[in-house]
Amino acid sequence: MLAEDFNLPKQTHEIFSVMARGNFISSNGTRDGMNRLYDIINNPDNFDRLQAYFNVIRYNIERGNNFFYFSKLNEPNSELEKKLERFERYIDIIDLFASMDNKITIGSRFRPGEIAEECNANVRLKQKLQKIPLYRSETLHNKVREICDLMSRDSYLELEDEKTESYKVMDSYNYLLDVINSVAIYDETGDNDTAQGLIYN
Repeated sequence: MLAEDFNLPKQTHEIFSVMARGNFISSNGTRDGMNRLYDIINNPDNFDRLQAYFNVIRYNIERGNNFFYFSKLNEPNSELEKKLERFERYIDIIDLFASMDNKITIGSRFRPGEIAEECNANVRLKQKLQKIPLYRSETLHNKVREICDLMSRDSYLELEDEKTESYKVMDSYNYLLDVINSVAIYDETGDNDTAQGLIYN
């Protein structure tokens, strides 16, 4: 069956190239026209056509709270377990963000220097930051930069201004919170059905 048979929007290839890499398309994303792609998928007619087409190639469009992403159809449980393990690195990051005076939530804007300064002035926050297992962390500022780089690659943050190092928190951040909660449930119950449909890429 050809793509033309589905009467797909012209941005289909662009949508696929973003989500097949494991990235999200968030409604509050502005770089590379992410909000435009979100609106295209969010159109009910487009959504049904895109879903039917991507199902043929074994992808399923999942809808979150103002974001979309891919899950894979009939993925082995062993792969799901590996992906759950990868999310464990985010637990300490989310804990740090939630412990700050200016809590980082959906739509928040911040600079790495602001987080580093608050951590430097607060022993408890400094300890939380220092225990996050990252690599090039000679200074607190560089460690926060590395966290921001990681979260930008995974499309939870968007770099709005390179000169000022200003970041915005994407709608997809909610997905990260949901997965971390699911990891906790999975660990307690041993039931990996809890994680089905949450794991992408």
